[in-house]
Amino acid sequence: MENATELNRAIIGAEGGASTFHKNSQIIENNRILICCSNTVICLDLPTLNLNWKTKTDESTSFNILKIKKGYIIYGELEKTRIDKKGNVVWKNGGADIFVTLDGKDNFETNDKYIKKTDWENRIYK
Repeated sequence: MENATELNRAIIGAEGGASTFHKNSQIIENNRILICCSNTVICLDLPTLNLNWKTKTDESTSFNILKIKKGYIIYGELEKTRIDKKGNVVWKNGGADIFVTLDGKDNFETNDKYIKKTDWENRIYK
């Protein structure tokens, strides 16, 4: 919106599990927005909303996207994925079960040294 006038609109979608929008499901940068949508991260140009790229980041659903120095870490139901700023997959890592915990507690942590995830059976991956 600019001066209460809609500039553009876009409909996005992908195959896979359901997504919800929350504070970590998208990143807005100077000239683009990155959005977790189903099993994909979609990058749109701002303000045109033209598609820059899209990358499948999980076999099921991608929940969160976090910015790091040279790209992004995507936390998905089955995998964690690192992509570069152009949407290329740098690496993927899965586990023995889904990366959702039964008690709903936060199961994803990142810092400068590691990424930590907990799966359904409370196994910890670092």
